Amino acid sequence: MRRVGPLVLLLSVSACRGWQDDRYLRHLTPASLARREASYGFGDPGAGWEPITRGKHVQVAWIERTLGAVIELHAQCDDQGDSSLEQYTDHLRLDWTGWTERSQTKVMIERREALRTVVDAALDGVARRNDFVVLKKNGCLFDLRYSAPPDHYDQGLPAFDRVLGGFRFPLPQGQG
Repeated sequence: MRRVGPLVLLLSVSACRGWQDDRYLRHLTPASLARREASYGFGDPGAGWEPITRGKHVQVAWIERTLGAVIELHAQCDDQGDSSLEQYTDHLRLDWTGWTERSQTKVMIERREALRTVVDAALDGVARRNDFVVLKKNGCLFDLRYSAPPDHYDQGLPAFDRVLGGFRFPLPQGQG
């Protein structure tokens, strides 16, 4: 069986209420810090992807243990400033070593330009291939991530594309 211990370290710091159901999340920052919240929809990654629903650092995440892969979604809606998508993506370097960009493309998600960046990097000496999608919309910053060992990256990529394909923000009234 593939060792998946380092995956836990990929989950970024966040504060949220958690899953409302399997289709959307109501993200709330702690009352002492929050002025806004984000409810957003996303696609289902499909069979074999187990939702991670516990942990103080989890907003929305799935793990595929046979691939050693993880998909994570994060939202922040307070004080994002005017940094570029490239600058927000660069911030994701924290904790990674040997960051080597494989590709970077502009894509449209929810009628907004997003930046999709694929990089090879290591976390605690473990090689990973990462697909980062950064999107700003309506004052919120979204960080959508897929990470897998380089030799299994292609196998899990369709699941990440399904999650991205179902991304919706904001949700219509009554769904959030």
